[in-house]
Amino acid sequence: MAAYYRYLWSATWPDLIGLFLIWGLVLGRLGWKFRYTWRFEHDALGFIVFGLKVLIWAGFLGVYTEMLLLSQPDWFKQPGVIQGSVMAKAYDSRLGAYVLEVGDNKKQQPFYIDQKSYEQIKLEDQVKLTFLPVRRDVVSCEVLKSLH
Repeated sequence: MAAYYRYLWSATWPDLIGLFLIWGLVLGRLGWKFRYTWRFEHDALGFIVFGLKVLIWAGFLGVYTEMLLLSQPDWFKQPGVIQGSVMAKAYDSRLGAYVLEVGDNKKQQPFYIDQKSYEQIKLEDQVKLTFLPVRRDVVSCEVLKSLH
């Protein structure tokens, strides 16, 4: 499980750091505004304006957080695990990705894998893959039985 989140972090750290910075700046600014309102504007209008600003910034933060969840949905899903035979190997030049098709004779699923693993795995090897369930990127690959 740690390898799964380590891989996710390595793939999405710019998005996460950006989101954390936005949250920090907005919450810090609202904290200073609350302090100013509490110290100098004790009337109801000051707190109403502050409440409206909180609602606007909450919407802003909600939109940015939703954008992260839509672009990186694997953060809130369990890693996928599949065990089966390598039925096909290919290089997708359009995506610049190495693709393995793993499964049995009835059902095959494509997965994206790194070049080093792609070169080591042979057709009909028995493998166990841990992968991102939405993007289908392989996090770890274990060869259970090699026929070559």
